[in-house]
Amino acid sequence: MTRLANEVAVADVLGEGGALGECIADFEPRASQLGMAELIAEAIALGESRVIEASTGIGKSFAYLVPALLSDARVVVSTGTRNLQDQLFHKDIPLVRQAIVAAKRVALLKGRSNYCCRYRLGKFRNEDRFRRRATASIFAALEAWAAVSESGDIAEFADLPENDSLWYYATSNADNCLGGECPEIDRCFVLRARKRALEADLLVINHHLYFSDLALKAEGFGEILPQADVLIFDEAHQLPEIASRFYGQQITLRQIEILGRDLVEAELTEAGESRALARASDSLLKASADLRLALSDLPEQGEWERIRHAPAVAAAIEALGVAIAALVAELDGLASRGRELAQCQRRVQTLEAALEAFLAPHDDLVSWYECHERSLRLALSPLDVAPAFRSQLEQTDIGSVFFTSATLSSQQSFRYYCSRLGLDDFECARFDSPFDYRRQALLYLPTQLPDPAETAYPQRFGELCRELIEATGGYSFILFTSHRMLRLTAEYLRARVDNPLMVQGEAQRSELLRRFIETRNPVLLGTSSFWEGVDVKGDQLRCVIIDKLPFKSPQDPVYRQRLQRVNEQGGNAFVDVQIPEATISLRQGVGRLIRDVGDRGIVVLCDNRLHTRGYGKGMLASLPPMRRTSDIAEVRAFARELDGAA
Repeated sequence: MTRLANEVAVADVLGEGGALGECIADFEPRASQLGMAELIAEAIALGESRVIEASTGIGKSFAYLVPALLSDARVVVSTGTRNLQDQLFHKDIPLVRQAIVAAKRVALLKGRSNYCCRYRLGKFRNEDRFRRRATASIFAALEAWAAVSESGDIAEFADLPENDSLWYYATSNADNCLGGECPEIDRCFVLRARKRALEADLLVINHHLYFSDLALKAEGFGEILPQADVLIFDEAHQLPEIASRFYGQQITLRQIEILGRDLVEAELTEAGESRALARASDSLLKASADLRLALSDLPEQGEWERIRHAPAVAAAIEALGVAIAALVAELDGLASRGRELAQCQRRVQTLEAALEAFLAPHDDLVSWYECHERSLRLALSPLDVAPAFRSQLEQTDIGSVFFTSATLSSQQSFRYYCSRLGLDDFECARFDSPFDYRRQALLYLPTQLPDPAETAYPQRFGELCRELIEATGGYSFILFTSHRMLRLTAEYLRARVDNPLMVQGEAQRSELLRRFIETRNPVLLGTSSFWEGVDVKGDQLRCVIIDKLPFKSPQDPVYRQRLQRVNEQGGNAFVDVQIPEATISLRQGVGRLIRDVGDRGIVVLCDNRLHTRGYGKGMLASLPPMRRTSDIAEVRAFARELDGAA
């Protein structure tokens, strides 16, 4: 059991006249924030756990950081993204520490590929192909930065975007890291970061790293995270999907291509006279490309069992297995020649085992494929992550675990979320937003549109979007549930509006957001990745338009099996799974609009099922209490108010 380290109450920090207000000029005490912080402080003191929904505007990071830093507990905070990690570590935590004069040691830890690898940087810089002026200067700048950097975090090196392909040659990953055999191990940025993590009183990680740590422990390779008294999952709504990936396994075309590249590099470096691996690698790449081609005439995604006996597919998967076996045989004679060859041998053996598992029959796992023009994925995924997730929570000595996000409940119930992770016995709490939604936002529910399944819908939806863009001057997000509707609407609008259009797929997500924020009268069109984690405050975003209710496609093979199992066990998959998931996703999309107390704008939900189906009433009741209308004239009047206020 832990306690408050210096008996300072959270109200002394977050309440009226509190210490945080002295450090932040525009800080406003919020009753919901203080209530959440007091709940967490009490639970930490009692060694209890909670599921907490903290609606937008509460300031949930301060609500959990203050009691965490006031306690004598060792705390791990796990976030949904690296961007949120950076915000917590570089902005929020320093403010809280300043306010409460906390002497606790804090650390930030990311995945291995986020840190510069001195060994690979030096190795590839000296290769002839990187001696061209442009790349040589980048490598030289990287080496100069690495020589003075304390962290080696690639986010520090602004001259090279984090998604640039050159980072492959200057970072390592779990597959190609040489570990204890690396000649640069004494100067390894990853090991330095892990050492700081193990010594920290408060550590900030991300969900992927949390599950990676669990995998390492399960495989007997120790751990990279410290033993904690308190574990806080922020953006906890993402956990079920991330857990599904980590409790399963996958083989991707990109993974095979990188392996092929590394095999050739290792052979050149450590067995220069040999060409056997290069030939075997070519065979592996050809076999994987042939498999992608064999799947290209089938649905883009599906259960493996349904297509495995198709002659072209059966021949291609057999050829892939033969190519992998040939590599295993070649490496048996070469792996002893060097560290990198030995590492490649382990990777090929892991690939062979993954393919065998994928092709084997399973009761609680689904083997499925996903194939696109330039990508291929073979995946083995669990139908239910709850038993494994709950079991691993119980195997730790963590006293308190907190799950928090703005969207964990569906229609005022936490039942669905808790069932996904095995948290049915956890106490749940909800703290409402301090925003005045009735004043700040208008919810427009058009009634004149056809059903989304009708052929006339894309045209009519495009017409409505044009009308709304004209009314608001742009400054709009249009969020879609399918890439097809996005393409059709983008094509329609390009011919009819002069506003700058930022269309998903035409640039990186971060670049589209940057352009949107810096451009006059912008309109951004995006699918699922823009429904959450996007924060545009002020007049730059005045309207969010959603094309239809975000029901997940039942064509998803794992999802389809989950639905089928619920029905077979006597449940109602539509009521028990599909409606709760769609409601949570809808709340995420609607939540893009009002991000601050000064924000105002219009939310437009264009799916008439909200009026015509029984579940529509419950979904609407789950949304913030905005003023509602189905009158376009009222929308135009509200838009004029926004324009006048700007």
